[in-house]
Amino acid sequence: MLLKSLEWRKEWNMDNIVDWNPPEVLKKYFASGIAGDDKEGNPVVIIPYGNIDMRGLTKSCDSKELIKYFAQIFENAVLIMRQRSRERGDPMGKLINLVDAENFSLGDFTYRPALVAVIKFIDVFESNYPEILRCSYVINAPKAFSVAFSIMKPFISEKTLNKIKIHGKTGWKEGLLKMIDADQLPVHWGGTMTDPDGNTKCISKICIGGKVPEEYYLNNKVLAVQNQNLHLDFKSHITLKKTESKIFEFQVFENVGSQLRWEFRSTGCDIAFEVSRTISEEVEELIPLQRVNSQIK
Repeated sequence: MLLKSLEWRKEWNMDNIVDWNPPEVLKKYFASGIAGDDKEGNPVVIIPYGNIDMRGLTKSCDSKELIKYFAQIFENAVLIMRQRSRERGDPMGKLINLVDAENFSLGDFTYRPALVAVIKFIDVFESNYPEILRCSYVINAPKAFSVAFSIMKPFISEKTLNKIKIHGKTGWKEGLLKMIDADQLPVHWGGTMTDPDGNTKCISKICIGGKVPEEYYLNNKVLAVQNQNLHLDFKSHITLKKTESKIFEFQVFENVGSQLRWEFRSTGCDIAFEVSRTISEEVEELIPLQRVNSQIK
């Protein structure tokens, strides 16, 4: 597992991730932030998940950018914990993660591209950050959240599951204040902290998210530019009949570290997809032919 994590960090350039400048739409609408510290001096990561428009975000940036931004959030927290560890001369601590499910929508959660992204978030965390978690509080969870959690649960390790506490609209403030001083927690989440202007959610520290404006969506104009750079024979979309298929051929040079990436969406139904490569007329199957749930609803 350690070797796999090290390979992932190298592949995604995680040692320099804090210097990465993410797309504006993620900075404005991926709700998250660090308000203060717990009583042990470690950061409290707040994620107002119910305010994250995952449907809009998946339409506004590619999946790799979403995953990269999620990882950047926890890398920033790790850097803070390492700095505090050096200052105290103690081993690195563990963070508290507060997930606010207020405004949670099961319909948005089960939107296929959004659900795939959430499962990938879990995989990234479980594979690379499980030991940094002290506990995770899910608050303001509506009844529908139990359905979502049952979908996520198989992807979460038993060790992490034991650290997750799920609450409705009551019964969570007391537990949080046992671990976090009130002045380190925004008023909206049970503390006494406010912004200088009195904002109880401390939006100077916590991105609150919200509905992603359609102006951020990757529209046909953007797709046309991308496809032109790839020398494709269409601008933004193609129409295939039920029995038709389309083959895209690219010449790939063997540069060290080169990666092949793709992203596509379909309207109304799934689609069959495969990837193969040809070397000296010998065809090698890389991704077997399979049905892909790429439809936009």
